[in-house]
Amino acid sequence: MSRIVVTSAAYLGDVAPFVPVAERLAERGHAVTLLAPEGYRPLLEGHGERYTFRPSPLDFSAPAMHADPRHERLMRHPYRNAAQLGRYWMGLGWSNDPDRAEAGFRDAFAGADVVVTHPTQGSVTIPIAHALGIPVAVGHLFPMMIPTTSWGPPAGKRFVRLGATGNRLAWRSLWTLSAPFFDDRSINRLRRRLGQPTIRNNAAQAFREAEADVLLVSRRYFGDSPPDWPPHTWGGFSVWSPAGGVPPEVDEVVGDGSDPPVLVTLGTSAASGAGAQFATIAADLDRRGLRSLLLVGDARNLEALPGRKGAFAFAPVVPLLPRCRVAVISGALGGIAAALSAGIPIVVLPQLFDQIWHGQRVQDLGVGRLVRRASDVGSAVADLAGDAAVHERCRALAEKLAGEDGAAVLATAAESLGSAAP
Repeated sequence: MSRIVVTSAAYLGDVAPFVPVAERLAERGHAVTLLAPEGYRPLLEGHGERYTFRPSPLDFSAPAMHADPRHERLMRHPYRNAAQLGRYWMGLGWSNDPDRAEAGFRDAFAGADVVVTHPTQGSVTIPIAHALGIPVAVGHLFPMMIPTTSWGPPAGKRFVRLGATGNRLAWRSLWTLSAPFFDDRSINRLRRRLGQPTIRNNAAQAFREAEADVLLVSRRYFGDSPPDWPPHTWGGFSVWSPAGGVPPEVDEVVGDGSDPPVLVTLGTSAASGAGAQFATIAADLDRRGLRSLLLVGDARNLEALPGRKGAFAFAPVVPLLPRCRVAVISGALGGIAAALSAGIPIVVLPQLFDQIWHGQRVQDLGVGRLVRRASDVGSAVADLAGDAAVHERCRALAEKLAGEDGAAVLATAAESLGSAAP
């Protein structure tokens, strides 16, 4: 039996893929601690027979961010505020109180045989774990951000393609420009203090130092690895649903399947001011005679939908998606994985940068549409709902994904590191 710490932070889409990893490891008899932000305690605590929940040193969670006016202000215009958001996120996870963060991670990792971490959080968790002599397995959620000479960084919907030399220069330029906003200076001070070499753009590159890197993305979705990627394993999607099932009031709205609703949710990255987007989408679907189930994330978004039946702050989407006609989502990886696994068409209305890439990807695969305005969602839903070929492609892809289990692959990689530890 190994002692394993599984850790992640930020939005629920960042944390959720790691929960099944903790569950798989606990089911295999390991002593598992799930280290996650305090704001997710209501969702994650209470599974002591499987793992022990422990709060992260700093509360880098969606509930904490939604309570912060600065987050809400930045998320009104996330693309315009990209640099400020990078600095904001790194502050919540590390640089607002690096002494407390370091002490908290050291205490949580003490005595562990293995640490499993989110790739961006790995900028601080990997050097701290290594300073304690603990091997690390990364669950990578952003393969489109792994540098390669085969293509350049994603520029919105698609990769830049400038030839091998141009692609290499494009990646270097991205890291140079973004490093100050992801607090390279503070993290490299930590690394020097720990006797480790500094890295340019730790938030994007620290994962390379882990002993194992498992991509929690399906190869059938992303495509083949370029030949110059660092060593990695394709795991497949890791899909999690909170305990408790579908609340009765939500179940009543979904109904018996005779008239499946359109599920609309923009994830936990959407600001509380996203209520206007939900109202626009709901009104357009109403005009088209399409029922909707709205999961608005932050309860304040319900203020834009007064008295509307079928609007809720939160419900687990995994058991709901197979009972729905189409999924309207932000394009966060967790929602993409759940909707593709359910075999229904997807409309992506991005809230953050990586979600634009995912929106284009589902469009390229013929299983969904990318839209950039809430007013365009209704027409995209109507087109997909009536397209038998799209539904068939969705079902076919879901059948292929059914044989994958990214959580199990990452759990096995962590077990291997534990068994190899002295």
